[in-house]
Amino acid sequence: MKTRIGLLSVALLWPVCASASGLDAPGIGSLFSGPLSADAASVYHNPAMLGLLRRPSILLGAGLVTGRVGFERERRANYQRADLLNFAEPLPPNAYDPSKTGRAEEAVATPFAATGDVFGLYPLGPGRPTLGFGLYAPYAAQVDYAHSDAIRSQVESATLSAGYVTAAVGWRVHEALSLGAGVSSVLGVAALSKRQDFGALDDFGDALERPPISQPNDFGADAPPAVRELDTLARPVRIDDAFAYGFTFNGGIVVQPRNDVAVALTYHHGVVLDYEGDFRLDLNDDFFTGDLGYVGLDYPPIVTGDATVTLALPRRVCAAVAYAPSPALWLEARFAWVGWSSVDALRVELRSPGLAQPKLGLPPVSRVSEPRRWNDAPRAEVTARYVLERDWSVAGLLGWDAPASPDATIDASSPDGHRLTAGAGVSRALGPDLQLLGDLRVQKQIPREVRHSDFDRGNGRYDLLLAQLGVHLQIRFGGAR
Repeated sequence: MKTRIGLLSVALLWPVCASASGLDAPGIGSLFSGPLSADAASVYHNPAMLGLLRRPSILLGAGLVTGRVGFERERRANYQRADLLNFAEPLPPNAYDPSKTGRAEEAVATPFAATGDVFGLYPLGPGRPTLGFGLYAPYAAQVDYAHSDAIRSQVESATLSAGYVTAAVGWRVHEALSLGAGVSSVLGVAALSKRQDFGALDDFGDALERPPISQPNDFGADAPPAVRELDTLARPVRIDDAFAYGFTFNGGIVVQPRNDVAVALTYHHGVVLDYEGDFRLDLNDDFFTGDLGYVGLDYPPIVTGDATVTLALPRRVCAAVAYAPSPALWLEARFAWVGWSSVDALRVELRSPGLAQPKLGLPPVSRVSEPRRWNDAPRAEVTARYVLERDWSVAGLLGWDAPASPDATIDASSPDGHRLTAGAGVSRALGPDLQLLGDLRVQKQIPREVRHSDFDRGNGRYDLLLAQLGVHLQIRFGGAR
């Protein structure tokens, strides 16, 4: 029953692809939406704007996202041949693999996904608050690098999504001042697969060093590249049907000192999500299932059990200022500070009786922490809207996002860099109560070269291109008010 409920909950929130500053989705609402825009998407962008809207309305959106994520790994360290199993340095000269150096073939993911959002608002009357609701996904990531040996220990495929169901209220408390707030239920879905490198696990290295095996080794989180990415220790693992639930909130303020000037400030609180799902770990190798059984290393070929993936979503503070030099033209500048530093690691916990190795002191619980150590990141946008005639309007957007991933921990599972965004939109009034909006956003990452990744895992060239095509229908009710 849990799986069925989760799948229904995320039907409109399926993830798009790896994008701005880690997990940011390319856009919420239409290109005409924003912290100083008069539509129902204010539930997300700035609930204070709800207090300025006087007619009930619904905003329905659908879209497609596609793109290209590329990672061309550059091995700058020395690696032993993958079919060997030397536990510690120094290695014999003939153990090193001369082919595992320099540039590898580029690994490419080409995400393609449908997106959607739903917003609505209902004013309670003159001088009273306006209520709003929203269903949207501000955070999502999807990559699939199947058949890329160069990065199989980092990620083969990964999906993370956080969809929000929000109830909000906005109130115009003064002619020049409006306040608003919202409460969100967060529903997440996750799945991932990779080759877990046992040579990078502290518990595994410690178990080999302790009696009865007493084998010195360099394994662990700080293992040198020479003992990493070995075939025997690279075990396929999958986590599926992982769902998370949480709660958070947002709030905003709008100040309009003159009819042609408006200023907004918005705060979005963060949330920590624990994705609960199932895992399958393939240990079908004689090293794990037979050769060392006499000293207690004796796993079943396939281990299944419960998994938890923990991820923190960030706080963000947004500000916007708008100016209307004429009744037909609206200019707006937006700034944000996103607290990605809350994402210090992606933590995974596996629980199964099959993981226990009593003679080696290994419990039925295994914990893996993938360091992220992301940085807080600024972003900036400028937008313009122009009324061509009574029924037609156009909009444009230019934006910049700073990277969140540092060189030390970037890898194929979190491609990131400086990104430039351009967008164009058009609005057509189909009647006094109906409006059709369409837009296209294109985001291009400036190619990023990394040469100082921890343990040589993420060195290489990163590139990313995303395109989002969206259509929204705005329906108003209740006549001109």
